Amino acid sequence: MQNQKLLIVIGILVTILYFAGSAMTSAMYTIQSGSVGVLATFGKFSENIKQPGLHFKFPFIQNVNIFDIKMQTANYLNRESAQEDDGVMNRKQIEVLDSKSLPIGIEISVQYTPKTEKAGFILEQYGRNYFEKLINPMVRNIVRDVIGKYQAEDIAVKRSEIGNELRLQMTKEFEQLPFILNNLGLRNINLPPVILKKVEEVQLAKQEEQRLTMIEQQAKKNQEIKTIEANTRLIEVTTQAKADADKKRIEADARAYQISAEADATAKANQLIAASITPELINYRSIDKWNGQYPQMLINGGEQSNGLILSLPEINTAPLPPTVEETSPPVTIQ
Repeated sequence: MQNQKLLIVIGILVTILYFAGSAMTSAMYTIQSGSVGVLATFGKFSENIKQPGLHFKFPFIQNVNIFDIKMQTANYLNRESAQEDDGVMNRKQIEVLDSKSLPIGIEISVQYTPKTEKAGFILEQYGRNYFEKLINPMVRNIVRDVIGKYQAEDIAVKRSEIGNELRLQMTKEFEQLPFILNNLGLRNINLPPVILKKVEEVQLAKQEEQRLTMIEQQAKKNQEIKTIEANTRLIEVTTQAKADADKKRIEADARAYQISAEADATAKANQLIAASITPELINYRSIDKWNGQYPQMLINGGEQSNGLILSLPEINTAPLPPTVEETSPPVTIQ
């Protein structure tokens, strides 16, 4: 009997210890990095957000909701929905009608992060599937509103402008939500074939226009180069001609100076010679140079003669006969 009571007490103690252990175990929970915990007391979410680490709660009264606060990425692609990964949602491209009701496919990527302090509010208002309830419809509406203002022909050439406007509108919208917009990228714009052909023709026309412009600019540049070369050649020729003229002028001046110097020297020499001639010197030089013959012409040097030349009669230069005294023998006086 006592053994039965002992077994009952032991069973009760084991049961108590089991429930106590279970209660202690359920009272502890761990939150990993990149997540936060939102406690719910009797189903009501608390504003006290639990950060990563070890925490405690009241068993059977509180339960914890783990909420991912890492950056989320939503891709809108021109293909069937790809397999989703942690924090990555893939959806089909956004179909939009332009201002002329032509269908256009828009591929974009939206990256956003839930605000940590708003985790309880997000779970309370939208639940865990907040992307399909809030983010996805908002993104599609903004893309349709922005793209619908453009014509398909202009969308291809205004890609940067459209991307900036999408980013601006998306930023304004996210400021009113419990999320932070990290980035928005316009990946691709899929136009109808007829528009693609027209855009290609426009691009080819622009390329041809640019090519002709480049050719014209190159021709103009070549003409400028030729003009510069011609002007340079003209300057060289003019400079060379001027140099040659200066050289000839210098040579002429030098020659003239030389002639003038020689003339001055000759004049001075003549003056010195003229000053040194005297009548006595003339007589002396005449006698010194006389060859023993009588002159045949005589120049009248008088002032009124005008340089009259007179011919002189020939003079018999034969030797005279000897005189009597020369032929007679000498007389000897006794």
